[in-house]
Amino acid sequence: MLNKNGLRLANKLLLGASLVVCAAAPVFASVTLGGTRVILGEQDREASIPVKNAGRAPYVIQAWVDAGEGKTKTPFVVTPPLSRLDPGMENILRIMRISNNLPTDRESVFWLNVKEIPEKAKEDNVLQIAMRTRIKLFYRPSALEGKPAESRHQLKWAVIPGNSSTGSVLKIENPTPYYITFTSFKINQGQQEINAQMVPPKGESVYSLSSVNIQKDIDVRFTTINDYGGETPEERATVPVAVHPIVLPLEPVKTLTVKQ
Repeated sequence: MLNKNGLRLANKLLLGASLVVCAAAPVFASVTLGGTRVILGEQDREASIPVKNAGRAPYVIQAWVDAGEGKTKTPFVVTPPLSRLDPGMENILRIMRISNNLPTDRESVFWLNVKEIPEKAKEDNVLQIAMRTRIKLFYRPSALEGKPAESRHQLKWAVIPGNSSTGSVLKIENPTPYYITFTSFKINQGQQEINAQMVPPKGESVYSLSSVNIQKDIDVRFTTINDYGGETPEERATVPVAVHPIVLPLEPVKTLTVKQ
């Protein structure tokens, strides 16, 4: 039989084990957004996105825009910044620009944050988690050249030779005024997968080629995200070894269809 001290220790161990199980279990957000990105044009007074509570409990919704983790000063406000959302209900978040100090020759990117805060639990020893959803907010000036949907075709590519200590790298230059976001990125038909994300407008990204041991052309296959949050068809390019990146023709990757 356990004495009082033994019972206290057993209860603590049981509570600790239950917390570990809760932390290890997958956690899903009850509050969902009606899109994966928001684009606010220069001529738009505001941009909006629906937020819905698909859970069984009410939540307090906190919404704000940041310019990167820890950078809370932005030229945008979200309304309502704090609201209650009951189960099954939907609300509209509106993002408004309050200043004009952004670049006019390229897009700017920020992040819309939506945190779901649960009501205080009535029971003791209940683990509660405030989930946060974070999506990109793009500010797009009206006088930008070209079309966003065609910007990936203007990317410049090159395999830049390295030395024995650094190795070769893949360099991608983006001469367009639009952000280009990759969703998948494979080297030599899957020999290496790169966690490529965004190439900034009028900027560049450089990635290490751990799978390339000698200086040679590589096969790059990738997809990107369009303005509506959809994925573009997979395309490929043969990237040469070069000192300076160049524009390359993109070819669609043919997918095999299996007959039933």
